[in-house]
Amino acid sequence: MNCDVCQRSHDAKKLPFYCAVDARNRLYESRIDIVNALTRNEEIERKVNAALASQGEAGQDGESFEPSVRMDWLKSEESSALDTASRVIAQAGRLKADIEAARKEIEQKKERVARRKSELSSTSVGSSQRKSRHLDEAQRSMSRLRYKWNNVADTMAGTRAFLCEEAARLYGLRQVKKGSTRRYEIGGVEIVELHAMNSASPEVISTSLAHVSHILVLASHYLAIRLPAEITLPHRDYPRPTILTLLSSYKHENIPFPGSAQIQIISAGEGEPQYTPRPRPLYIDKPLPTLAKEDPQSYALFLEGVSLLAYNIAWACCSQGVSIGDKDSYEDICNMGQNLWRLLIGDQLHRQSVEPKFPMPLVQSSGAGSPKNDGNGEMTRSKSLLGRWSHGTMFAFLGSAEGSEFVRGFKILSPTKLVDKLKKRLSSEAPMLEWETIEGDELDDGYDGQSLTGGGRAGAAHDNLGVESIMTVRTTAGTNSTWSNNSSKGTSGWTKLKSRYGDK
Repeated sequence: MNCDVCQRSHDAKKLPFYCAVDARNRLYESRIDIVNALTRNEEIERKVNAALASQGEAGQDGESFEPSVRMDWLKSEESSALDTASRVIAQAGRLKADIEAARKEIEQKKERVARRKSELSSTSVGSSQRKSRHLDEAQRSMSRLRYKWNNVADTMAGTRAFLCEEAARLYGLRQVKKGSTRRYEIGGVEIVELHAMNSASPEVISTSLAHVSHILVLASHYLAIRLPAEITLPHRDYPRPTILTLLSSYKHENIPFPGSAQIQIISAGEGEPQYTPRPRPLYIDKPLPTLAKEDPQSYALFLEGVSLLAYNIAWACCSQGVSIGDKDSYEDICNMGQNLWRLLIGDQLHRQSVEPKFPMPLVQSSGAGSPKNDGNGEMTRSKSLLGRWSHGTMFAFLGSAEGSEFVRGFKILSPTKLVDKLKKRLSSEAPMLEWETIEGDELDDGYDGQSLTGGGRAGAAHDNLGVESIMTVRTTAGTNSTWSNNSSKGTSGWTKLKSRYGDK
């Protein structure tokens, strides 16, 4: 890059653009032109000021002007005065129009106010009577609506109770009385008692729990209630029933069956790992004492599952107003057969036997529940609550404030405490698995001519089943109850026998 004037080569530090002399020479002519223009401007300004000063000294009336100039000056003054007068007149006209419009508006407002006062005075006469009449009509309408609503709710509750009872009877739920004892059956299988599961076969336990789970889910569907612990019934790729804990219920979908291949696929899949709750089984494949010894984790999960199932039944009974006895009692809560029978059948049988049956009158009586005499319009509630409280209708909704307060009043023993007490009960009643089985030959060698008390000869056909108690041995020969001399192989006194499930 070179200088445009002297064509000197560019230097970034010394001469970045132009030479100093070249730049001054280039601007010299322009400076001279500016000075000449300023000089001429000052000269013209002096002439104008002098002319203005001479006119001011001549006077303000224009008498000293020349005739032509004076005429022009007068014309200009006249036109200025006319313009000012026209503006004043126009402004006065506008003000008059605004005043007239304001007056008309004030008159109209006065007329409206007077009309409203007259209307108010005319409507205020008898307003209290009309107000009370409208209020009475609204209250009667609300009372009739509440009365109809109560009737519909009672009808729905009766329908729900009828469906539950019929489903239970079709399923074969019944109470069997034998002396002073009562047992409960469903589907031809006895409902297993939780504290007696040590002596029950795994098939009976699994079948009983499957039937109970099925009828409980069906009843909760008819009653439109959501059980605290979610029960999953058998379906495709899910062969057996399971139950979830209270915290995991109704929060996950498509939970795979415990131990299936889907759990491995989910755990081995890509992406962030998602929490999948582990359902508690409601079935066993081995006798309970054997399961406790071989697989303590599955044993604990199974006990937790049956405790949650018993808690569900007790909660359903409380939500429908069915008594389960002492809510803090482990025995009453874990008695699933009795509670389920009371919920679906027993409570209705008791109500039918207690309540008198009279024909319905054609005219509604004026007692409680009548919309005419009941100030609140609320119908008297029936003695039974079965089918009234639910999660499916807004009437007696368990999710409302009143329903939540009702649920908090259950105060049922928690599932955790149920599991602890059930474990303690089962462990205290469990057979001692380390006892040794005495075969038939050893029994004959040790006890020649002797028999087991209470067993008789009929027990010889079931030698492999074992005995789950401690038995004594007595002689059968002679009339004296004395020990035989042949009992010399360390068999005197008490004999320990192995559990019937020890070989499996």
